[in-house]
Amino acid sequence: MPKQASRPTPSPIPRLPGGDGPAKPSFDGSWRWFWPFVAICLVLQAVLAVDCARQWTPTHDEYWHLPIGLRMWKSGRFDDDVINPPPVRLWAAIPLVLGGAKPGDIDSKLDVGDIGDAFWKANGDQARGWFFWGRLMIVPLATLTGLAVVVWSRSWYGERAALISVLLWTCCPTALANSAIVTHDLALAAFWTMTLLALAGFAELPTWRRAILFGVLLGLTPLTKLTGLILVPLSVVLWFVLRLGAVKQRSSPEAKLIGVDPATLQLQAGGRLRTTFMQWVVALSVSLAVINACYLFRGTGTPLGGLKLASSRLQAVQQINALTSVPVLLPVDFVAALDRLSQDLERHHPVYLDGEWSDRPFARYYAAAMCYKLPISTLILMLVALASVVRPRQNSLDRRHGVFLIVAALVLPVLASGSSNQIGIRYVLPTIPLLCVFAGQSARWLNCDSVSLRSVWMKRVVWAMLVAAPLSLRFHPHHLAYFNVIAGGPLNGRWHLVDSNLDWGQDLYALKAFLDQQHVDDVGLAYFGTVSSDSIGIKSHVPPSRFPQAGWYAISANFVQGRPHAIRGDDGKRLNVGLEEFGYFRFFEPVTTIGYSIYVYRLSQQDVARYAAALQQLERESGT
Repeated sequence: MPKQASRPTPSPIPRLPGGDGPAKPSFDGSWRWFWPFVAICLVLQAVLAVDCARQWTPTHDEYWHLPIGLRMWKSGRFDDDVINPPPVRLWAAIPLVLGGAKPGDIDSKLDVGDIGDAFWKANGDQARGWFFWGRLMIVPLATLTGLAVVVWSRSWYGERAALISVLLWTCCPTALANSAIVTHDLALAAFWTMTLLALAGFAELPTWRRAILFGVLLGLTPLTKLTGLILVPLSVVLWFVLRLGAVKQRSSPEAKLIGVDPATLQLQAGGRLRTTFMQWVVALSVSLAVINACYLFRGTGTPLGGLKLASSRLQAVQQINALTSVPVLLPVDFVAALDRLSQDLERHHPVYLDGEWSDRPFARYYAAAMCYKLPISTLILMLVALASVVRPRQNSLDRRHGVFLIVAALVLPVLASGSSNQIGIRYVLPTIPLLCVFAGQSARWLNCDSVSLRSVWMKRVVWAMLVAAPLSLRFHPHHLAYFNVIAGGPLNGRWHLVDSNLDWGQDLYALKAFLDQQHVDDVGLAYFGTVSSDSIGIKSHVPPSRFPQAGWYAISANFVQGRPHAIRGDDGKRLNVGLEEFGYFRFFEPVTTIGYSIYVYRLSQQDVARYAAALQQLERESGT
């Protein structure tokens, strides 16, 4: 009876010496302190995030994110602000459901701002507490991301590298700030990181179990934020970055080594290729099923021609006759979210960078944001880690791993640099965990026994940056407004970036405490936030437009820098603010700054006269 051919088995990427970190602890006794150190870092991050969640006012978008989550639980509908998928909001609203929070009017179709107002009115003094409980549901996502960073860095580069990576993640103010508010950005970063980690494992050893795990995470990531859909094509590219190098290292030399006919080895490779192709089909099918399951398969299979689309891009696709009757294998609300996203990308938003306003995107916006918002220690250790890619260790996988991380880290900033929606580093938040893993490679200089001058100095630089890393937390609890020394610190950050990089409405409670302390009964307020000042006991009026008057004023940093947006009028309704409408406040020195995001002024008649004289002088000079 002829012997049956053996079933081809997945072949892992060979673990070459020095490539994936040592099999044993990288330094004596490290195993005793490794996980305790990781735990200390992540617990510290969580404690600081909880303290921020306790102190901060609900931020701009947070004001409706959490109430919408509660409305979804109560009504079973997903059509409030469809651009953001339901899971993050539903997750954050669990304490509100269990605690009996009131959603307000759920029968009417309301604007997002009105949803926040209805929630606040329905819950009164308890509203602040409900936002705190909702924020507590986001904090564990930062811990989960940190664990993924640790596992990834340890697997590829060893224990010292993993300790460096988790320290940088813990000491990143931007990551900490986003873990203390109910928004979608940190959730995207968490699942983005876990999906790429699962992809790396799937590429190293393609098994059915790993393919399914990768597919589940690939489906969950766009359910945190639609940006996660970028991972679908990106994952294919990154899989080949890791996998093809391994294939090239086998073939004819391997056949000669084990005494197998090269034709037989080629036949087995063909079988592996078919198996891998089917694993990818299953992974993508699982991800599609996960997306549909989240929306309870509502409207899945609706013909393309039967969908209500508003964006010009999707309407152009819909008008192709050959596609009109094609069923769309996505839920109706998910397609509506894609349509809304496309509409937003078609609009022009005012963008601010380094003192300049533009209605066009800055190509260097996110590169500059990284340079200004990431701690100096992270930036320098990233540069040190580049040596592992440029000059990898002998017989290691450093270069391939480095290319994987660099490509994965660059894709979001590069794509977002062409978008006019440049209003915060939070839009590329998933890049930061990858940079922490990449920077962990700097540990190679700590393991280096060379006594060369270069090695000695590199080791000193690494140690100095590790000691300096916790200094980025010294501005607690003002992590949202953090800027490094390149930008001049938080006080000078407004000259480089605004919007959610600095001022997202987080300090209204702190302003209330200051006004009470100073016994200010009425203040001219231009607040870049969505919480009504009247609802927390601040009596205010709209500041004068384009020319000052004497009195007390509290102006958000965004408006001081000239940001057009909207504020609450004297009657509580929203009023549009034009470009530079309150920019005249830059002429005056503030009495104090509340959390680096609200500038408080006390203008006298002499101050007004001084401004008028300066304005007249400028007009005379411009006239000549």
